[in-house]
Amino acid sequence: MSQIIKLTPASVPVDIFIEICSYLNPTDLISLMGVCNQIRNWLSSTTSSSTQDIWRTSRLKFLPDLQLPPFSDMDELSYIKLGLIENGCQFCGRKKDPCKVFWVFRVSHRDLPSGAIFPVDVPNCLPYMKKGSEYDFSRMYWRQDVNSTCEELKALYNSTPEEQAEWFKKKRESAYKIMEDWRKRISDERHWLLCRRREDKKQFEKIIHELKEEQRDDGSPKYVDRWIWELRSCGDAFQLSREPFINKNWIKLKNAMIDEYEELMKQQRQQQICQCILSLLSAYGMDLSTITLHQRILASTAGLTELEILKHRISVSDSIIECLRWCPSYQNPPFINNDPRNPWNINFLLNDLIPQLHLEAEELSKKPGPIRSGLITTVMGAINQGCSKCEIFRFVKVLVEEMVSVNRERVVDCVQMIFPFDGSASESFQHFRHWHATWS
Repeated sequence: MSQIIKLTPASVPVDIFIEICSYLNPTDLISLMGVCNQIRNWLSSTTSSSTQDIWRTSRLKFLPDLQLPPFSDMDELSYIKLGLIENGCQFCGRKKDPCKVFWVFRVSHRDLPSGAIFPVDVPNCLPYMKKGSEYDFSRMYWRQDVNSTCEELKALYNSTPEEQAEWFKKKRESAYKIMEDWRKRISDERHWLLCRRREDKKQFEKIIHELKEEQRDDGSPKYVDRWIWELRSCGDAFQLSREPFINKNWIKLKNAMIDEYEELMKQQRQQQICQCILSLLSAYGMDLSTITLHQRILASTAGLTELEILKHRISVSDSIIECLRWCPSYQNPPFINNDPRNPWNINFLLNDLIPQLHLEAEELSKKPGPIRSGLITTVMGAINQGCSKCEIFRFVKVLVEEMVSVNRERVVDCVQMIFPFDGSASESFQHFRHWHATWS
């Protein structure tokens, strides 16, 4: 029998290892260094040309904002680590705050710390940054650069003037090259960010267009433009924050928008239930001749005819008013074809869904428990339950509609509340006015 050779990471031939690395981004290569000591030695070498080629290939292929070569005294791995600014600040290690690469000092930091740099009057033999605007001529130098330069100057005290002049010349030339390289990198960084934003905008508009193009079986659009722009993920998608090495997952974004859209449509279906019940409730105790313009508007909003709201009217004391929010068919409505984007027709609401909600509400009302306040409740019920102390019921808008009927209607935080006019209507309305004045 032939012997099975077990292949370990360290036993992979070097040429195959190099080929594998050509398909990995820098973050994956850094993770690969933790597999074993052999691979770590291969990838962390600063003298091997093959190692530098691996990192250079990965950088040019996967890091569009680091296309310029590294500094002359910096290897590829150190250059990439400096560019991976989402790893956090080099000094405090914080990752939450946005970091910035200060190419002139070759460090990444949230902001220039006062303890690490200070303004001094030094010869133009060190790289620097301006302290303020372009009209501010004060400069800032990196303390480590200043300290090392001072140490070099001390070693030159006993040297000849020619040697000192040559040293200053080389330092000025080195500082000039660093400053020129810094300006080029800033320009390249801005150009990359502009291109990235343009590309993000194209991808974002493409997703919106794809959603608008999708249609139902009857040819109507699946996703309405009005509701698309109300999605939270839609508003957060095109934030022009800098994310150099993490491409936005546009497929994931589209799926998230679809999920949010369905949840939003579920809320619209629940609102359709509330509008229908409110129309039926407003018509209670009336006949066709006493239906006012306001009831006709409510009926039109819910898609009901005047005869339908009289036939299926609901009492203010009905258990569905108190328990609607906790009814299973309200929390998880029976959508058409399991799609909340499909609105119900009025026949299904009146003949199927509302009767089902009635049955569920009656069962809930029989169960012991605290007094509940549904999405549609009486004003006196809200007062008796102390809802005025609840932030949800804080008055932001109150509309009083005079109606030629037994009811008045209030709107509290855009939630319809029905106030019944019975024998104690005057006393109840005084309570309501006092409650409203407390929050006005």
